[in-house]
Amino acid sequence: MRLRRFFKLKYLGLAFLLGLITAGIWYSQLSNRHKAIVKTRLLHGLRIIDHDWEIMENDSSVQLESPELLVDNIYQSMDGPQAILNLELNSGDSGIKWITGFKAEVFREGTQEHNNDFLCHTNIDFFNGVHYKNLKLPKRINSQYPRLGTLSNGINQLNFPEGFGFPVADKDAFIIASRTLNHNIEDAFFKVKHKIEFSTKPAEANLKPLVPKALVLLQDYNRENPDNPEQSDAPNLCLPLDLKNHSFPNEDGVRYAAHWVLPKGEHLYKFNVTYQLRLTENTTIHAMAAHLHPDAQKFTLYDLTANRAVYTINCENYDEKIGLKDVSTYSSEEGLPLYADHEYELQLHTYNPSDGFRDMMAVLFIYVYDREMDEHLKALQKL
Repeated sequence: MRLRRFFKLKYLGLAFLLGLITAGIWYSQLSNRHKAIVKTRLLHGLRIIDHDWEIMENDSSVQLESPELLVDNIYQSMDGPQAILNLELNSGDSGIKWITGFKAEVFREGTQEHNNDFLCHTNIDFFNGVHYKNLKLPKRINSQYPRLGTLSNGINQLNFPEGFGFPVADKDAFIIASRTLNHNIEDAFFKVKHKIEFSTKPAEANLKPLVPKALVLLQDYNRENPDNPEQSDAPNLCLPLDLKNHSFPNEDGVRYAAHWVLPKGEHLYKFNVTYQLRLTENTTIHAMAAHLHPDAQKFTLYDLTANRAVYTINCENYDEKIGLKDVSTYSSEEGLPLYADHEYELQLHTYNPSDGFRDMMAVLFIYVYDREMDEHLKALQKL
């Protein structure tokens, strides 16, 4: 019996060792991004580091604190560990709550100040099925990409102008995804936390509703050989990254890249986004923010019909390290006009001084006055 038990334990040990070797080989072949996903899930699942979100709410804000995230490598944009939260906003109210701004900060362990170097992005998405059903406007379900906004390297806060907000119905459902960045510290081994805050106002504020529109600058690529295009044959084609998650259809339904390798030197990228605006009537822009990667210089919404810039987002890059130091935003009660019969394009100026790997994404979030929603909410108040 003892001998049989010995051989049983021996075989179990060999099986365990073989499993470890197989897991190690599998892990070594993963991309940096997927290694970060596996490590984060393991660290949280085994309770090795803090794994819980904290949620605090009062009359004027909703504050979130993420689980700890381990920074143990160079993490390019879109590659670092992230934390995701399914959040029910306005769970205890009986009417509309207004979001009037949002902020994201990243704190390295042992510090009390936001460190811009570690903010890759905080995406704030809403479930448009729940959102528009609860607002009693179901015809809008799946009518647009349901992202309230993104805060990222160089821009960690956006406030809507006085008198404007985004309406949140009872039990509105959101997804908060906050990812960590590390372009510069090669010997990194420390933890960070993301702190996210929504500024809110009650229904009685009677604000003017804004609707977010995400305008994505897309680039064409070689579909027969996307990972190694022959630039001499088509110099305007980009070298795409992660086509599974970051490609979207153009006006004709052909998928283009939204994340690409940035070549060295100065470049100007353009893309017509009239079809993404989906304007059915004239309106006004009252806030703007951009999601960009390092080496972006200027990002412009351009009116092709009027042959003039609507607005330009200016970027300041660090001189001594990789990163966006500041990305300007726009917020105005007066607003900027948008015309339903005009054509618009995004124009992105970049400058990459390096021979090393650099990547780029460019998304402009505009927040336009929502006349239909305004009239709809006023009608609901009269019922």
